[in-house]
Amino acid sequence: MSNLSFDKEKKRQIILENFNNPTNEVSLAKLKETSNNLNTSFHTFSSLNASCGDTIHLLIQQKSNFVKLALFASEQQACCLTVAATNILCHWMENKKIELVKTEIENMEKMLQKQKYQLDNCPQMEIFGDLSQFPQRIECVNLVLRGVKKCLKFH
Repeated sequence: MSNLSFDKEKKRQIILENFNNPTNEVSLAKLKETSNNLNTSFHTFSSLNASCGDTIHLLIQQKSNFVKLALFASEQQACCLTVAATNILCHWMENKKIELVKTEIENMEKMLQKQKYQLDNCPQMEIFGDLSQFPQRIECVNLVLRGVKKCLKFH
């Protein structure tokens, strides 16, 4: 577990800030335009939870073992938790080594599975640690993690 802890109100504030003012979210049209300009594919991911209709579109540009750009579009088809988690992760990933991103994704998955984890490099994602108490909400963050893993070709 990381040393950083957030009280309930601070978690709520961070989630709402990242949902209401996502710095890495663009329109789907802008995502397509950026994809064409960078000659980088974007990918669409939908929730595996049948009761959830969340969909996100991710564009992650890689260069020399680094994530150079990470953008997403939700087109109002994703819940507050999915948008917040996607924004936090996309913002954090930019200019990070791909191997570090892989390690943090693995730790985020451990956190959601109530296993021992260490989120020293992306501690804000720890605000989603309590989701393990709400199995139906874990998918909100897992959707993002699956998407990043597929975009960066983690196996």
